Amino acid sequence: MIRTLLLCALALSPLLVGTAHAGDVERGEHVRISEEMRKLASRNAWTAVEAQYQKLEALEAKGEVLTYNENKMGAEAARAIGNITGCRNRLLKASRIEGKPEVVDWLAEIDASYGPLKVTFDPDFAGERTLVPTEPPFAPDQRAAIGWVATYITDHDFDGVLPAGEYTVSGTKVMVAVGGAPAVVKIERRREDKKNLFHFAYVGPRADLGVAVLFPSESFDGVITESGALQPEAFGGAGARLGVGLEIGLSESFGIIGQVGYHNLFGAPVVEDSAPEEYTVNPNSVHMGYGWLAASVRLDDLWFAAGPLWGIGVGTVTGLDPQCVSSAACADPEGQVFSSTAQADYQQLSGTIMAGGGAASVSYAVADIGPLRGAVSLEGGAQTDLVRLYPWVQAAFTIAPSTDGGKKKK
Repeated sequence: MIRTLLLCALALSPLLVGTAHAGDVERGEHVRISEEMRKLASRNAWTAVEAQYQKLEALEAKGEVLTYNENKMGAEAARAIGNITGCRNRLLKASRIEGKPEVVDWLAEIDASYGPLKVTFDPDFAGERTLVPTEPPFAPDQRAAIGWVATYITDHDFDGVLPAGEYTVSGTKVMVAVGGAPAVVKIERRREDKKNLFHFAYVGPRADLGVAVLFPSESFDGVITESGALQPEAFGGAGARLGVGLEIGLSESFGIIGQVGYHNLFGAPVVEDSAPEEYTVNPNSVHMGYGWLAASVRLDDLWFAAGPLWGIGVGTVTGLDPQCVSSAACADPEGQVFSSTAQADYQQLSGTIMAGGGAASVSYAVADIGPLRGAVSLEGGAQTDLVRLYPWVQAAFTIAPSTDGGKKKK
């Protein structure tokens, strides 16, 4: 019965076959690809034949007309890789050109064992796309057909044929039957998927380790005069700076960084070499903990980050601010006024620093470290305790999460 219906349909086939051809370039390419297909088919290199047939389909879209033999070879290639839907479609095209028994009988054989199925997935469906037969068929070609469709639906909707039987598609049962209307499966977004539509593009540790230079300024004008408190002179030095925390990507190009860290400074006072014997001059030092919250922007291997910074720590400095001497405004707790340069130069002060400000960095990624990336960074910032400014710069090596989870980009 199926064979009879096919023969009747083929009587109208001339109405369905196009006759227009593309240009000479396409025609020449058509001949070249067709000959290559024939050679590959003679060696049963069906995967390569499939690739060539797809090139012919692209030429067909430009006006080239494929021959009976080309469509038949395309059908054989599709069958070899398990794509029975493609095999059937190519057999139909061949049969409309020449209704030979070899393709008519082949079509009837497929339609006697396979049934139509249409599967669509909600674009926001976040579950696994799976196809599992309740009872796998015995025939190897039918098993291959199921495997091909199971792979295909992981990235696409499906509208084609499968061996008759019961299947489960992403948890939904469906019966595929020979003949009749297609079995239809619509996989909707699950309730839990609706609650978790947003996900971070990347999440991982962010660490910066490097050498920094800190150079606090003199006190702001008027601060000493108003308070009368002892204040150190401008100083500076180098030290280590380490920050560790987390970077969260709201998208592949934009994220948020949260870090805590430690920053120190060691530097020699300017008067160290000329100090009289009665004075002991210790190195200047600062030990500070900090917290940094920043927005990050990634442009492939080039990264930028900037945000507010807060630090708290202790410092020891030798030498009073010159304003203490010039204005005679500073006095120690016992009421002593520092009226001479010598007294001011060798006075040592220690105290607590609490300063807020901001920091910014630019980094260039240079290495993959598993799911992380390594980069060289230049970072700088400034903080103030409303008495003076604490600017600094740092050269560092940065470790941060990869935007693709460590997968190499093709």
